[in-house]
Amino acid sequence: MVLGGPSETFPWTLSGKTFKDPQLRYCHGSCPFFGGRSTFWSAWSPQPELDEMRKYPDQMIQATKDPVFWPEAKRLLNVSSAANIDDTIFAGLQTEIDKRLEMPLPHVPSATQSYPAQLSVGRRSPTSTLRFNKFSVPGPLLGIYENQKKRAHDDSGSLLDIMLNCVVEKLTADDDGVVRAVKTSRGTISWQGEDTKVVLCAGVSILSLACPTRTYKMIQAFPAATILLNSFPSCARTVGKRVTGHFLTHIVARVPISDFGRWSPDLAKSHQFSRLEIAAHYLAGMHPKSNQQYHVQITAIHSPDPEQDAEDAARECPDYAAAATVDQLKDSTKHVVFVCAALGEFTEDNPDNWFKLDPNNSDITTNMKLQYTTTEQDRELWDLMDKATFETIDVMSTPPNSQPSKELEYWHSNKTGQAGFWAKDRPGMSDIRVPGIVHEASTAFVGDEAEGGSVDELGRPHGISNVCVTGGALFPTAGSWNPTLTMCGFTQHLARKLQPEVSLPVRQS
Repeated sequence: MVLGGPSETFPWTLSGKTFKDPQLRYCHGSCPFFGGRSTFWSAWSPQPELDEMRKYPDQMIQATKDPVFWPEAKRLLNVSSAANIDDTIFAGLQTEIDKRLEMPLPHVPSATQSYPAQLSVGRRSPTSTLRFNKFSVPGPLLGIYENQKKRAHDDSGSLLDIMLNCVVEKLTADDDGVVRAVKTSRGTISWQGEDTKVVLCAGVSILSLACPTRTYKMIQAFPAATILLNSFPSCARTVGKRVTGHFLTHIVARVPISDFGRWSPDLAKSHQFSRLEIAAHYLAGMHPKSNQQYHVQITAIHSPDPEQDAEDAARECPDYAAAATVDQLKDSTKHVVFVCAALGEFTEDNPDNWFKLDPNNSDITTNMKLQYTTTEQDRELWDLMDKATFETIDVMSTPPNSQPSKELEYWHSNKTGQAGFWAKDRPGMSDIRVPGIVHEASTAFVGDEAEGGSVDELGRPHGISNVCVTGGALFPTAGSWNPTLTMCGFTQHLARKLQPEVSLPVRQS
């Protein structure tokens, strides 16, 4: 088993306080396989607005204003609007959902944005006929590998080395603050001089600028903090003192297809709704007092023949973790099913959230303790997020110039282990809140050390000159938006800073 829950590893010890909280329980782990979580992810890639990047230092904000920052990140990830996929599966239903959720939304008063989902599923080339092609790291990375092999053969570049089954254990800095050795499970890699850079990255980030004198290491936010804390004693002053991320709510509902009218001219001509259709929409909001953010990932699906539609639905559903199940679809052939995954951000101002060394564990790859808790502000945001998700479902289930559907039903899980069921009453809090923290962030955020920051504007730990951190660890706050696009943007920005002689054309977002 190499995908899904059993493939996750958890290189830390969870605190009892987190484990005993029924709404938290654990934090999702790492996927230590080639390609990592990018082989099994949701592909949602929204671009945050500047006012959503709360407490980000000016250097980071200015970086996002670089004309190539967002276009290059979107090009790498093949980001496309769900409204532009138009492959007969993302079609009329997508248009209808987008219309019903157009801003302003007076019935969702906390909403600040609403638009068709931005998904990393676009065509890899202008001539490709594949309209839905979810991004994953192995293909592009191997493409870079092959390209560098050709360049090395032509003496125009260097080989890109990829090492598998290798655990990075520790970085060793000399007295001048320069790292010249990396201790790994397969031996120590060492070098001389000051030109080699060690970059700690997270998630699916790829440094797409090759340089023969620079070394790039790709790891996730918690492992990045683990390496920093085990390598540099000075990092203990700030690294892991702040931990943020996202908590989750999951609500599934359905309405009869008759409440949608005939959204597609083709279907209207056939007098029946006879093919699979999917829609993906993104709605974001904010708590009016704390300014903490939430967003709702909406996947709507109509499947007239769930058994026959299963393969296409599995391939084109944006979010595997938030897809309609067989039980939910099997008796919903005359319905539109809404699957709503809502994510809210933990506050950055909680000293009870931390990631620190465990003195009782001698294994330096796992000798960490992790704690997440919720503050009153977090709980208020979670309540608001749940309320907004129900409000969003009401809006989607309301035909134009009408009232919410009287046939709106919600999916209820059966706690006795039996199959779930549809009912008109809303499920309770314990049924919709999903244990498990995702998108961990802020373990080594950018900022002055006096203000708690761990790294400078290039992601360098204070006092270390040639190690750079990127990924979610850099974010001062988590926001609510899925972090992949922003992580890639800052990683590419770092690459351009490390190799300023390479210029890029400005592409449109």
